[in-house]
Amino acid sequence: MTDLEQAEVQHNKAIRGYIIRCLVKGYNNTALTRQISNSMMAAGLILSPDIGKHLDYLEDAGYIEYTDEKVTAYTAYAKDAVIKLTKEGVDLAEGTIEDPGVDI
Repeated sequence: MTDLEQAEVQHNKAIRGYIIRCLVKGYNNTALTRQISNSMMAAGLILSPDIGKHLDYLEDAGYIEYTDEKVTAYTAYAKDAVIKLTKEGVDLAEGTIEDPGVDI
């Protein structure tokens, strides 16, 4: 793996961890998609508000869910969906479980 690829992997892990930490700080472990995305843009973590691939990873791993069943990772920003941590997501945030793809 090249240095550039390794840097991208680390960046993706950091973004996923940031999303989990934002949800932990939110009311009842929830947050609006745009709130998280705008926060990451302000912090310089992302350039585009599209965080669909990161949400897809976290949803597939069972760490997050959407309060509206019609929402997917790729429509979450457009619909400003509410994202909620699952039990597994809370365990990940608390360090009870580990995921090498998420840098908490």
